[in-house]
Amino acid sequence: MNETVDLFGPAHLPILDQAAHLAGDLVSEAFQLDLANFRQWPVDVRHQALLAPTELALGVLAQVICYRRKAVFQGQKPDFYRVCLYDPAILSASAREGVPLPTLLTYVLTHEFVHVARFVRFLELASLAPELRAGEEGLVHAQTRELLAGRNLQEMPRLLALFDQGRLALDNLNSLDRLHLEA
Repeated sequence: MNETVDLFGPAHLPILDQAAHLAGDLVSEAFQLDLANFRQWPVDVRHQALLAPTELALGVLAQVICYRRKAVFQGQKPDFYRVCLYDPAILSASAREGVPLPTLLTYVLTHEFVHVARFVRFLELASLAPELRAGEEGLVHAQTRELLAGRNLQEMPRLLALFDQGRLALDNLNSLDRLHLEA
């Protein structure tokens, strides 16, 4: 029996874009990034249909992967980060938990952008030791919660409770490494 996997389609992409803009604005302001337009950050947001097989993860909604560039010459572009969104997990969680997709995507992207901002600002390393990842996730969750406080997003209190109860997981804490080396 073939099981169908729900991926983001044309109706989901404007919701994703709007959530990315709000999340980018909130995080760039909070971390006082010079890059007012988050689209100029060294970050790439991709959903599952656009991910390489090595970027896929199970049991999570999203994760950030850092691509390290080999130092070839001075002034070379810095590392960049890929936010990997797992459409089936996101769409399933939205439907199962009754949390509107715009709210869930705004939370997920804000959370992942906080990770990126912390890496860019050197507040944390992308190569964090596995035993320290749970603490980092807790800190990023708290910062995300703070950034979204007072925003008029449907079912946000319910969504936050689901994360607090451990019913939803964003990042893959057990992944071997977030770092990939680009040639």
